[in-house]
Amino acid sequence: MPELIGTFPDSTSRSSVKVIKQRVEGSTFQPHAEDFLAIEDPLEVVLIAKDEKRVSESTLLVTMRTPGQDSELIHGLLYCEGVIQSAEDIVGIELIRKTPDASPVRALVELRPGLAVKGTSKQRSYAMHSSCGTCGTGQLEQLEIPRALQIQDSVKVSAEWIHTLPRQMQNEQDTFRQTGGLHASALFSADGKLQASHEDIGRHNALDKVIGASLIAGSIPSSGQTLCVSGRMSYEILQKALMARIPIIAGVGAPSSLAVTLAEDFGITLIGFLRNDSFNIYSCPERIC
Repeated sequence: MPELIGTFPDSTSRSSVKVIKQRVEGSTFQPHAEDFLAIEDPLEVVLIAKDEKRVSESTLLVTMRTPGQDSELIHGLLYCEGVIQSAEDIVGIELIRKTPDASPVRALVELRPGLAVKGTSKQRSYAMHSSCGTCGTGQLEQLEIPRALQIQDSVKVSAEWIHTLPRQMQNEQDTFRQTGGLHASALFSADGKLQASHEDIGRHNALDKVIGASLIAGSIPSSGQTLCVSGRMSYEILQKALMARIPIIAGVGAPSSLAVTLAEDFGITLIGFLRNDSFNIYSCPERIC
């Protein structure tokens, strides 16, 4: 049985497990040694509505995530799903654990009256995997984004500063340094300060945690801000960033064709392959000086 180790600063949930490995180099078997793996655990998100007559519950989805910052994850997820518009729309979150020292497996989210029913219109048809933020979406129409979300943001940042973003983000990746198995997202203010940085085994979960932290802090919409992500940039990353009104997105990996189309259509500056002192700009280059 793997030994649970490592904790997030603001949570009792563990982010990694210790295992025993045996490394093979060529045909030589090395001695057994310790290794650390990132945790991937399910979290069921249940929406609760209360009125004078009754209490109703509705499971929105089950997401696979790395435990820790579950409140931020839920805030960001529900905001990007269009269930809530502000942190005040969530009355409270109760995290249910099977045992006192285990990670939460269920989140009971009490919403302001009138919001829970609205959220069930986008209910997932099955579990949401850590690799995909739109898995389980029941209808193609749910992927459509209102044209009113077009970003008109005059912020400009320097190319020299863009080069520093991966290093600043990596400095916050404690569990990645231990396991090598987590994605990260980091949000920077218009004046270049790090606003929030979170890790997760799912790239979309890491972004939900960052957006949720910003929502709780009252800094959504994210005018003038820049997002840095550790992996590839596909539709779900662009969609979530657009919901948070983030004008500049930079990633160390490649964008997908749909991500570039979305960025062009909605006025997002999209930067890819940000590494080795170079990067590519795929849309809205006027914000980079």
